[in-house]
Amino acid sequence: MLQPKTHFEQVPMEVVRKIVEEQIRREIETEQDQGIKKQTLEEDLLDAQEQSMKRPPAFLRRSYRSKP
Repeated sequence: MLQPKTHFEQVPMEVVRKIVEEQIRREIETEQDQGIKKQTLEEDLLDAQEQSMKRPPAFLRRSYRSKP
């Protein structure tokens, strides 16, 4: 008779349910954190764009140095 090469233990359904719920909770938290980070990066980019639009480009800025 053939012997199975792997042995699986019976795990109570409640234990499996707890493990899956914890994994789902972590995935949701990770997705929310990534959404917050993405939103923050977008806001920072918009702020940088607004600031650069307020200042004239470098080639238009003149440096007025006093002549010795």
